[in-house]
Amino acid sequence: MINALHKWNNSKKSEYAKNFLRVCGAYGIIVVFAQDAGIRTGCLQAKFTQNIWVQIVMFTSVAYSVTDDFFQSFSGTLIYFVLKYVLSKNVVNDVCFPGQCEIDKCGEKKKDSLIGV
Repeated sequence: MINALHKWNNSKKSEYAKNFLRVCGAYGIIVVFAQDAGIRTGCLQAKFTQNIWVQIVMFTSVAYSVTDDFFQSFSGTLIYFVLKYVLSKNVVNDVCFPGQCEIDKCGEKKKDSLIGV
C-alpha cells in the first residue's frame, strides 16, 4: 500500500492533482484579497461557492497551496466543517465579520423561534 502511494505520488496524475489544488488555492486566496480590497464578488461566483462540495475543494486547495501537504489540508477542512455543522449545530452569525455584540447574540433568533417566542 505504501509503495503504491509512493509510486502514485511520483506519477504524472499526482502532479496534475497537485497543480489543480494549487490553482484552486490561488483562486481562493485571490478572492479573499479582492474582497479585502473592496472588489465585489460576481453573483455566479457567490452562488458557486455556496455549494458544500465546492467549499470542501476550495478550503482544502487553499490550505494545500500554503502547506503543500494534502493530509494537513484536508484535516484542516474537516476541522472547519465539524466546528460549523457538528459543534455549532449549523447556528451561524448573521454577518461574516461579527463584532463581540453579534458573537454574543449568535443563535438567539433561532433559539427563540424554536421555543415559539
